[in-house]
Amino acid sequence: MRVLEHRRHSRRELTDIHLSPDGVALARRVARTLGRFDRVLSSPKPRAVETVAALGLALDATLPELGEMPDDAGVGAGEASLDSFAAYVRLLGQSNAAAEYARRHADLMRSELDRLPDGGHLLLISHTGVLEFGAAAARPQDAVHWGPPADCLEGVRLFLDRGAWVRGEVVRLPP
Repeated sequence: MRVLEHRRHSRRELTDIHLSPDGVALARRVARTLGRFDRVLSSPKPRAVETVAALGLALDATLPELGEMPDDAGVGAGEASLDSFAAYVRLLGQSNAAAEYARRHADLMRSELDRLPDGGHLLLISHTGVLEFGAAAARPQDAVHWGPPADCLEGVRLFLDRGAWVRGEVVRLPP
C-alpha cells in the first residue's frame, strides 16, 4: 500500500503571492506533526513552494498541474457553491469538464504514487479546488462525508493498494 497526503498551502494575505509570517509559523507548527515522506511535490506557485520550505522538507519537484484549474471545470462563478467536499462530488456528476479534470488529477496522483516503493508516502502541496477535485474523483464515497473544503495546511490522506484507491480520510488541523 502507498499513501498520498495532499494538503493546501499555508496562509497568505489575499493580495500577496507569498506566505505571510503567520503562514510560515503555522507550517512550522504543522511540521512537528508530520510523518516521513519519500517524495514531496508542489504547485510551482510561490505560496506552495514556500509551504514546503516552511515545513522543513526538501522539494523533489514542482508540477504545473498542481497549480492549474481549467476555466471550464465549473468553479469560477460557482465557487461559492462549492462549500464542501460533497459539493465537489456532486459537481463531478453534473459537469463533464469537472469530471474530466478531476479524473486527470486522480490519475496524476496515482502515477506519482506508482513511482514509490510499496509502503511509500507522497506529499503534495497545492490549492483549494485542486485538492478537493482530486479527492472527489479518487474516493467520492469518503469525500461526501468530509465537510468543508480544506483550509490552510488541511487536506486529505488517500491510500492506494494494487492500483486502486482503497480508503481516504480528511486531515484537519486542531482548533
